Amino acid sequence: MFNGIIGMTSGMKQTSVSLKITRPTVKSIKYLLSNHNGVEIYLSMPHEQSKDKKYYLTFNNPTQQKYYGDGSVKRRSIEFFKELNAYEPLKHSQIEAQLATIFKTDLELIISELQSNNKVAEISMRSKVTVALESFFTYKTLQHEEGTVDKVSLGGYKHHHKKLLAYFTMSEFDDLNISNMDSGLWLKYRVDLLNNTYNISTKKLLNTSVNQHFQYITQFYMWLIDYLELPIKNHLKKLKKLSGSKQEKRFKVLSDELISEFYHVLEHKEKYNFTRLYLSGLLLYENNIRLSEQVLIQVKNIDLEKGLLQVTNKKNDTVRTVILSSKAKELISIIRQNTTVRGLTIEGCMWLFGGHNVFKLGKPHSFKELGTLMRRFRKAYPQFAGRTLYEHKHTSITHQFNNGVDHYLIKERANHSSIATTEIYLQSNRVIKPYEFSQTDIV
Repeated sequence: MFNGIIGMTSGMKQTSVSLKITRPTVKSIKYLLSNHNGVEIYLSMPHEQSKDKKYYLTFNNPTQQKYYGDGSVKRRSIEFFKELNAYEPLKHSQIEAQLATIFKTDLELIISELQSNNKVAEISMRSKVTVALESFFTYKTLQHEEGTVDKVSLGGYKHHHKKLLAYFTMSEFDDLNISNMDSGLWLKYRVDLLNNTYNISTKKLLNTSVNQHFQYITQFYMWLIDYLELPIKNHLKKLKKLSGSKQEKRFKVLSDELISEFYHVLEHKEKYNFTRLYLSGLLLYENNIRLSEQVLIQVKNIDLEKGLLQVTNKKNDTVRTVILSSKAKELISIIRQNTTVRGLTIEGCMWLFGGHNVFKLGKPHSFKELGTLMRRFRKAYPQFAGRTLYEHKHTSITHQFNNGVDHYLIKERANHSSIATTEIYLQSNRVIKPYEFSQTDIV
């Protein structure tokens, strides 16, 4: 564990940070009507000052769901509150109890739906593929509820699930059952995704996207074989992984002039205003650390004295150590200094990327927060319109290739699982130097 940053002295100039305070706007009032196995069901009604005048019952399972009752929720809510005696005000809990009685039938309907959704259907070899897919996603949802699948992963599973259902609910495949599944079926499915044959996607999928999608299907097979113990072979083993190095590139490489101007502006004009953006860009370009990895860096992972940083890959929970450049160390020191100026005690559990260029307690930011920083920067400097932070990583890897850095060293720096992924970044205009024959060897 690294703790070099804690207690480290710095002679850096202190910077004052102003914090704009805004009062939260109350958009709705909520009354808790029921709690079914941890799923809380509320009546949501608009605040007097709210422009949105919607009334509904709401609950999370796992995302927010809204029940309007064909307008009856609004009508009955308005009638209830009109009849309340203003001279004998009820406590909040008393109002909730009366509302729970009024909406008893609606609550029973919602709870019945929750119970049916959380039940994994009985699956056999004769079950339809669509029924099995629905049951598998329900299983994943239950894993989320018990804490073994996080919210972000479940969102990705939902995306893959919808794509599969869109395909297998078509009339051509609607009668397929599990016993009909074979390698030929999945080969056709893969080709149809690549060509977008049935327009189930907005565009043709690239090889890497299809490979990622098939990882979900692999989990589906493992669930059938290992969890349900069905007598079925893993047909996907006959399909080789698609090569990502032969596909059209999805990213843009920044010109030398543009990337130089980007860091020039940050260094000479915005070092103390956009410290986090400056640091994030450098970690992408110099160390190829993904944004999703950056937001998970904690103070305990940083050793400024040795110039080392530990990075965790959330995909496979591997940890690698990278060497920080002198500029990256300087920017981290600025963030540390800002944290001290705020009167905060620096702790190892703090996150490197917090708000207002200080370390953050509590939960880490989403990587989208760094994208928001980039959008603010682009608004102030229109010459960078349309550019993204992630292009710094693409540009870096391309520059490394073009400057003759060993492919496997680039792979390690980028933390790619396969050299084929790394070679996606190879540019067609790359000039390969000859391995010259030494004339002194001629007799």
